[in-house]
Amino acid sequence: MKKIIFILSLVLTTSLYSQMPPISQNIVWEQVGLEVESGKQVYFLKLVDQFYSSIDIPDGVSVSLDALWFKSEGMKTTHYLSFSGPIEGVSKLKELRKGSDYDIYNEETDKFSKITSITSGSTIERMNVDKANYPISQMWQWSVEDPETFLNEFYKLIKGFPQEGYLSIGLISQGASSSGETHYVYTTHKDYKSAMSWGPKTTEQQQAFMNFQKKSNPSSDYLGTTTLYSVKVWN
Repeated sequence: MKKIIFILSLVLTTSLYSQMPPISQNIVWEQVGLEVESGKQVYFLKLVDQFYSSIDIPDGVSVSLDALWFKSEGMKTTHYLSFSGPIEGVSKLKELRKGSDYDIYNEETDKFSKITSITSGSTIERMNVDKANYPISQMWQWSVEDPETFLNEFYKLIKGFPQEGYLSIGLISQGASSSGETHYVYTTHKDYKSAMSWGPKTTEQQQAFMNFQKKSNPSSDYLGTTTLYSVKVWN
């Protein structure tokens, strides 16, 4: 059933997006969740930096390490290592993540970290791309049964509640948990104050937010949010 929903989602979102003016090139991404032992974060960063600084990362592809700041109770993940960009570039990077140097890198990091999840997906729409490098980010996730309604209502929301930072909405295509997450919204903030004060402020923005919740809730389940801060970005 989830596969059917996802296929329908792809068809509907492609149709919806074709009716809108393009904002920016859409990208694919892979995100590796990691649990790094307490007190080993600096050494972990050094190992990651040594490997990804030693390879020729394809043009347009970004590798980023983020630490989780706010998360739900019981969540073991402490960091996300993410790869994003055009499908050709991300595929090429996948080929570079092999060989003896990569094996040594994995052996060293495995001594004090372990993988908690591996997910991948793609963006449907991206806005304010010039602010994607803001240091704080948040991600919301939903399990959506009616992607057409969800996306239509989201587009109405962002017209009434425009974002100051980078914003993308997209699909989670592989690695979803038993909660069945299918869609996400990702935003960035320039500093702690901006992240903590985020939210609708005017009456019009509050109404847009309430309308989105009211109309999307019957066909989607909100699964929660995480807040991260950037440790380092390569390329």
